[in-house]
Amino acid sequence: MKNIKKLFQLLDSWKWYYGVATLLLILSTFVRTLEPKILQIAFDGVISHGNEAGQNTYTPPDFFTAFLYQLLPIANNSNSLQLLLQLVVLLVMVALVRGLSMFLSGVITAYCTENAIQSLRNRLFSHLQHLPLTFFNQISTGEIIQRCTGDIETIKKFIGAQIIDCLLLVVLLIFSFSMIWQINSTLAFVSICLIPLIFYTTFTFGKREGALWEAHELEQDKLTAIAEENLSGVRVVKAFAQESTEIAKFDAQNHRKLDIGFKHVMLHARFWPISDWMLHLQASIALVAGGYFTLLNQITVGEFVAYYTYAMTVTFPMQRLGRIVSEMGMAIVAMDRLSNILDAQEEDYSGIMPERALLGHIVFKDVSFAYQQELVLDKVSFEVRAGEKVAFLGTTGAGKSTIVALLLRFYEPHSGEILLDNIPLQQYNKTYLRERMGVVLQKAFLFSTTIAKNIAYTRPTINYDEIIPVAKAASIHEVMDIFSDGYDTMVGEKGVTLSGGQKQRVALARTLLEQPDLLILDDTTSAVDTETEFAIQTALQEHFKGKTSLVIANRIAAIQDSDQIIVLEKGKIVQQGKHDSLIQQDGFYRDVYEVQQKL
Repeated sequence: MKNIKKLFQLLDSWKWYYGVATLLLILSTFVRTLEPKILQIAFDGVISHGNEAGQNTYTPPDFFTAFLYQLLPIANNSNSLQLLLQLVVLLVMVALVRGLSMFLSGVITAYCTENAIQSLRNRLFSHLQHLPLTFFNQISTGEIIQRCTGDIETIKKFIGAQIIDCLLLVVLLIFSFSMIWQINSTLAFVSICLIPLIFYTTFTFGKREGALWEAHELEQDKLTAIAEENLSGVRVVKAFAQESTEIAKFDAQNHRKLDIGFKHVMLHARFWPISDWMLHLQASIALVAGGYFTLLNQITVGEFVAYYTYAMTVTFPMQRLGRIVSEMGMAIVAMDRLSNILDAQEEDYSGIMPERALLGHIVFKDVSFAYQQELVLDKVSFEVRAGEKVAFLGTTGAGKSTIVALLLRFYEPHSGEILLDNIPLQQYNKTYLRERMGVVLQKAFLFSTTIAKNIAYTRPTINYDEIIPVAKAASIHEVMDIFSDGYDTMVGEKGVTLSGGQKQRVALARTLLEQPDLLILDDTTSAVDTETEFAIQTALQEHFKGKTSLVIANRIAAIQDSDQIIVLEKGKIVQQGKHDSLIQQDGFYRDVYEVQQKL
């Protein structure tokens, strides 16, 4: 029920438009129910009158029949054909009004649906941008993509067609039943005698439909995730000649999806024949009952024709009910899956935003942090004075990148305290922090655009004259001549056309362009040669003279000039000091230094 309510809340901004569409729909349905009355007049007021040579005067039995009959000339022996032609014209006029109102209702509904779905897409994407990283650690990219595409299309299909269909069927059922009631109250109940059974069968089908569709979408999520991961890592797949393995993995998941899809198809294969049989049975009962009442002269031939037409009109909503329930079940599942994203708590961006620049005085006091119950930092304490260059060294998983993540407030420490310029870090506005800290992450990510636009990511309107200085500092300007279009070269998805070192340098230039108060380099030059790394380090010293910089690196040469070097092991600080003192101590730092000296 909650998700049904959310489905209709999507349409709240356009409820008045939907109101107009509904009124037009009611008009169309009402006009449609007049058609059998015209047939009734044709049989009882024209054909029978003509056959009886005008001996009996036709008296319309109800208000609607009388109203339509008054539109015609008085029947006599010579104008039967004229009356039939006028009834044909009346039918055409009714069809015209019906078609025009349905068309306008459909246009308004389509307009509202497209706007509602556009609003939902914007809301969903905006919400995703403000979710914390912890959310993305729990759900795959492929699953998010599937929900943002497939599930939204499922909802669009429902609100664009089935909601208006549902209204149409309800109004049609009410109007048609009322018209049969005017003919004969007993026949009115005969025309709906199987509806309770049809409702029960359809309700049972709907419940199973929802459960199967939810399982189907979960398998689709996994399939999309495999495809997305494979395409993102296609170079690795080809480098290790694992095409067959990837095909087999995809095929296995595709078979699991096929199994659920087959169960879904079989559910429909069983339901629709049973549903059609009950509907035809209802039509047959109506035909027999109507014929019996006609033979007993309780209703006229014209009333029988009108009654049977209305009985078929009552049956039509029942035939469409299964489709509506099916689409609604899928839409509810889709809305539930989207709600899992939309209901996720956004990051809290509130906090102070000092007008002054960050000095870069950082203090960690007994900071501990765990990823999914696995302790990554264990009571880590250190101090970085303003203007210092501090390096972090350690094995993979030692906690180096976690320190960066905590400084950027991607995560919050589980215990302990972090101070920045003598103010607790959690008091700062997150946007302010991330704008003031320049970060070049270990895995350089580039967007599918040009080199220039990647560098100018946050300042898209600047010209090349402002890009070139930072490109030189990042040592990417020197290799521009190898690209056919220079800075206008397209880098492909995730920078696939660039080497690892080139991607790192473009990402570094992007950060330098921001002129941050504090620079954080997370193993930024791991993919470049020693000579280029030295050139980058020299340029960075010039760019960030007097500013605090934190460097994570595995090469001693890149950090040996640091004011302070912190060595981490299993989430704890095991060594701390300058290069000259650390190489005199037994431990990880000297071991790494000696190994690298031999290379």
